Amino acid sequence: VVSTQSTGSSGINAEYGGGAKKDFTKTGRGRFRNDLNILLCGDPGTSKSQLLQYVYNLVPRGQYTSGKGSSATGLTAYITRDPETKQVVLQTGALVLSDNGVCCIDEFDKMDDSTRAVLHEVMEQQTLSIAKAGIICVLNARASVLAAANPCDSRWNPKLT
Repeated sequence: VVSTQSTGSSGINAEYGGGAKKDFTKTGRGRFRNDLNILLCGDPGTSKSQLLQYVYNLVPRGQYTSGKGSSATGLTAYITRDPETKQVVLQTGALVLSDNGVCCIDEFDKMDDSTRAVLHEVMEQQTLSIAKAGIICVLNARASVLAAANPCDSRWNPKLT
């Protein structure tokens, strides 16, 4: 959690640039992710949304979504039927579309707990497992997550930190 302006700017620069790739497969420890996930938390009116919009416009593979209007299927993937062929089609959401980029999520505090739980696999494993309507696959979601939230009671309480 980033709580100060100078630390927040440094963290976002590091997220945009990415970390160093670590490959320990020769030692049996596997590969470690190099993408950062950042939560900006601050009082309303501190330009968190503008900062997310700036990063979204700066990054080539960026996606922007609002936590209040997002659902689990909108962030991950959903199944539709093609009107011409009548076949089942997998449509990807914001996290998969921002593969090798940044997914900016505004109003993270207003997101449902069930929707927020979907982010666990994506942020940890950088994949998204799908098993819907006979479609079983694993999609890459190697995205950094940049989220912004207001504190509880819409006021930063230094006694709680």
